[in-house]
Amino acid sequence: MGKFFDKIRQVFNLFLIMLLVAAVAAVFIYFLTTPEQRGTTFWISIGFIAAALVLSTLFASRIAMRGNSGRAVPGHFAQMFLAIAYFAFVIIIAVVNAFQNFSTVTYLLIHVAGLFVFMLPLILMNMAMLKQDNSERRQQEAGRVDLSIKANHVENILSDITALAPSLAVGDQLAKIKKLAESLRYSDPTPGPRALENALNNALNNLEDIAAGLTSPEDVNNKLPEILKAVTSAERALTDRNTAVLNAK
Repeated sequence: MGKFFDKIRQVFNLFLIMLLVAAVAAVFIYFLTTPEQRGTTFWISIGFIAAALVLSTLFASRIAMRGNSGRAVPGHFAQMFLAIAYFAFVIIIAVVNAFQNFSTVTYLLIHVAGLFVFMLPLILMNMAMLKQDNSERRQQEAGRVDLSIKANHVENILSDITALAPSLAVGDQLAKIKKLAESLRYSDPTPGPRALENALNNALNNLEDIAAGLTSPEDVNNKLPEILKAVTSAERALTDRNTAVLNAK
């Protein structure tokens, strides 16, 4: 929640800066023109400045609110650069108009051309990033299924131990195994760094190897300390993996 409000503040601060720039530009344009010049092109200037301000703020909000693993940062930076460049273009052309006093048709054509030049790459870039978003969603879905399968394996170990040694289910000795299964099932499905994902897989495989072949209460009693030690190792690997995923957002 803290990160969410930090992002809100970042967007709001950027909005305030751009609003200040837009207000100063509007004041300059107002005083650079005579009452007779404050006709259609003057209000076109004010309208395009407001639209550019809103557009830049929307892009800033999208960039700030969207979590990513770092792969989308270059695209976001390029989008934000183009949005701010368009904002600067609108202000510059409005100041130029105050001196040149373009005709309404010429001034509109300049703005339409500027909108095309800046918006076309923005739209194409957004389409490419949407494709990347779809790819990330597929990865998350695959990750969710993988974590669910791992959780099922841990729950199967718990069920086997409980079936062989029902008395253990009464105490807290098996609580760590149940907690590990729940942590796996409800972890963020976003893939973590490969090294940490491998460490988690190795820890879980080690747990399964230790718990394999349990056939009697004596087996459970003999292997339980080793099983719980393996569960602790898996919990640590899962915590490291989840922390890395969270920090990458």
